[in-house]
Amino acid sequence: MLVAVRIRWRAMRRRGHVWLRSHPRAYALLHSTGSLHGSPEAIARGVAVGLLIGLTPTVGIQTVLMIALCVLVAGNFPAAFAMSWVSNPLTLAPMVWAFHELGEMLLSPWASLLARGDVWYLRGAGDDILCTAAGSLAVAIPAAIAGYFIAHVLSQRWHSRRLRRLRSQGSIDSDV
Repeated sequence: MLVAVRIRWRAMRRRGHVWLRSHPRAYALLHSTGSLHGSPEAIARGVAVGLLIGLTPTVGIQTVLMIALCVLVAGNFPAAFAMSWVSNPLTLAPMVWAFHELGEMLLSPWASLLARGDVWYLRGAGDDILCTAAGSLAVAIPAAIAGYFIAHVLSQRWHSRRLRRLRSQGSIDSDV
């Protein structure tokens, strides 16, 4: 199981590196704003950004949104890119359907209020978009918050273990 996770993680990292190499302006922007740092805080922010964008139906503009948010919050873009694959072509359709159903359930108490005023009521595709957006945000925001805290704890542990291993090998001074 752990080997499969490592292989999957490496494949996603490779995809991210390939994408960054083919987009030098994006790389320069991310590098200058600190969005490529590997600190536990930056990784946790990147995971939160990736989950927030990956769990919304923003297909086609996900990478642009992730770059903008990573620059804004100084999150690790490779971590965001890897986490955004939670919505891949195989899972997107069921996720959007589930988001829409959740949104309808959340907005149904408000439907009678919205139906009274024609100004606020969106008929046809508009209410479907509204329900899908509400449902996706109801899932994405808590997932991003939980992902931030989980990623922060895990990356801190990983960094401390790596530091201990390097110290025991004599690769770095124990004063660091």
